Amino acid sequence: MKAALFDLDDTLYPEMDFVKSGFRVVSEYLSREFSYDNDFLYNQMIEIIKSEGRGKVFDSILYEIGKFSSENLLTLIYLYRNHKPDIHPYADVVPVIIKLRDSGVKTAIITDGMASVQQNKVNALGLQSLFDIIIYTDTLGTKYWKPSHVPFQVALNLLSLSTSSECVYVGDNPAKDFIGSEALGIQGIQILRDEKTAIAPVNSGVQRVIISSLNEYFR
Repeated sequence: MKAALFDLDDTLYPEMDFVKSGFRVVSEYLSREFSYDNDFLYNQMIEIIKSEGRGKVFDSILYEIGKFSSENLLTLIYLYRNHKPDIHPYADVVPVIIKLRDSGVKTAIITDGMASVQQNKVNALGLQSLFDIIIYTDTLGTKYWKPSHVPFQVALNLLSLSTSSECVYVGDNPAKDFIGSEALGIQGIQILRDEKTAIAPVNSGVQRVIISSLNEYFR
């Protein structure tokens, strides 16, 4: 193995921590502007995301307090996307990445989502110096988000790997993380941080490894 590629959200840190961090910033703003209890607003947003999913959380909270407008909605979206997140890597991440680098293995992150948001996450996690390259697929164009194979090929190119068999890719989401990587013949490693995470079948002929901790594979 010459390189190890990693997904970011729910692979290197718990994404729900980012969501909660953003909700806290939004609730503080709403509390300050409209004189509502900060904890009440925060808890309401947590309940909304549990029952309705992410798509309409800010719409719903604004309607609930009688303050919905397109301008208020955009303000909340801006605050959420641009806040400095209070997030931390899973406990196994930094020791494993350091061990890989010390053994001469190149490391990379390949992550979807708005590039500025993902960059804020990486900065808050303090991961910049631990990885040789970080590919924000958004900078390639939204059509090259996972499950596209393109960002994986870009990673191989940038790491000067002559064959995909020289690297592995660690992700958590079977719906998109492994389609592009396994299409290139990269060894897939699915990490089950959450026991509810599904295990998708492998269609590429590459036998995927299933782990619950990075220490299980990177000894």
